Amino acid sequence: MTWVDKIRSNPWMVLFVCSFGLFQEEFLYGMVCPLTPEAPAHISDEHVISTLYGAYALGMFIATPILGLVTDRLGRRKPMIIGGVLLGIAAILFAIGTSREMLFVGRVFQGAGAACSWTAGLALVAKYCSKHRVRDMGYCMLGATTGSVVGPWVGGELFDRFGYLAPFYFAIGLVVVDLILRVVFTPSTTNPDKQPPWSETFKELGGIVTDKRVLSAAFAVALAAASWALMEPLFPMHAIRIANASPATVGGIITGSNLLYAFLAPAVSIVCDRIGVRTTTALGLAMTAVFLPLLALTPNLFFAGSVLWLITISYAFTINPTSAELGDAVDQRGSTSYSVAYAVYNLAYAIGMISVDSYVEFVTDSAHHLQLLHILLIVSGLFVICIPLFLVKPQVSETAPPAEAETPASTG
Repeated sequence: MTWVDKIRSNPWMVLFVCSFGLFQEEFLYGMVCPLTPEAPAHISDEHVISTLYGAYALGMFIATPILGLVTDRLGRRKPMIIGGVLLGIAAILFAIGTSREMLFVGRVFQGAGAACSWTAGLALVAKYCSKHRVRDMGYCMLGATTGSVVGPWVGGELFDRFGYLAPFYFAIGLVVVDLILRVVFTPSTTNPDKQPPWSETFKELGGIVTDKRVLSAAFAVALAAASWALMEPLFPMHAIRIANASPATVGGIITGSNLLYAFLAPAVSIVCDRIGVRTTTALGLAMTAVFLPLLALTPNLFFAGSVLWLITISYAFTINPTSAELGDAVDQRGSTSYSVAYAVYNLAYAIGMISVDSYVEFVTDSAHHLQLLHILLIVSGLFVICIPLFLVKPQVSETAPPAEAETPASTG
């Protein structure tokens, strides 16, 4: 092993590269949200903005199944590099895009790049940081959360001071640094001589994606994604409507909600230890169902931001436990195919985003144009219907090693 390979395979280097990659991806994602209404493409209604968010989910939806199939088998280095390139292209398209079509393509590339970063990146951490996997996964999530916290605020401030292009110049600079780290320091994990036949790969893939615990957790992920995807187009437009809020103001509120999410992990973990993963997930869904419609009733920005923060708390109690549940399901099967589990996670998240974006497009078009309260009440009703599904424990597969059907979560 050369000195370069030793550096690349060092757990701390792997952790740093993957954490920075997730930071950069979430920074770009969070920055774009409050800036979209100010784009040169002159997008000013929820219908079109929702379509753009759906494009991100579409890119993730297309890329994730492919990554889940080949990442464990063919290595993680190339997907990491490809992901960095796609995110760079997306940032450039956001900066120069003067049409809805260019922004749509940029969002598709961004979603595909995010799928590469999350699936391959977390698989690398699982492989090289196995001694302290839970702790190091937490560091990765901290990188992502930091990006989502800083992105909206930095983007809004740069926009107010220097104009629309300044935030994207900064984001492109981050992408360049990230891509250099991925090219230079991402280890190569490909070893074709030790790979099982493709038939075994497909068999393991099928076993994981049809596992009842995996499917249950994935459904919860999709619901959580839907709740947040609903806020991304609707909250900025609602804030502008009731208070003529600037991108910096909207970005600051979103930054605050993301910062709140970062501090919720210990609280969610404690609750999971007390009442279990599935009950905690049901609690998160119930809270979401209650808080969503309140946004439409807010008369000013203070109350609107407060409701967004309550929805953020609900999101944490839904999404965090299910992340642990997916890993527990893989362990229960005696498998090490964590890339497949994270691919299922990403795919479920994309499905949730696509579904709610299609819904928003439908109810805000010229033929329907429902009021915000009605839009949110319909989604709340769906969440109420789904809550009982998470109060029933799934049966443990007879082919799997014995394990508790409900395991306390570790949210990192």
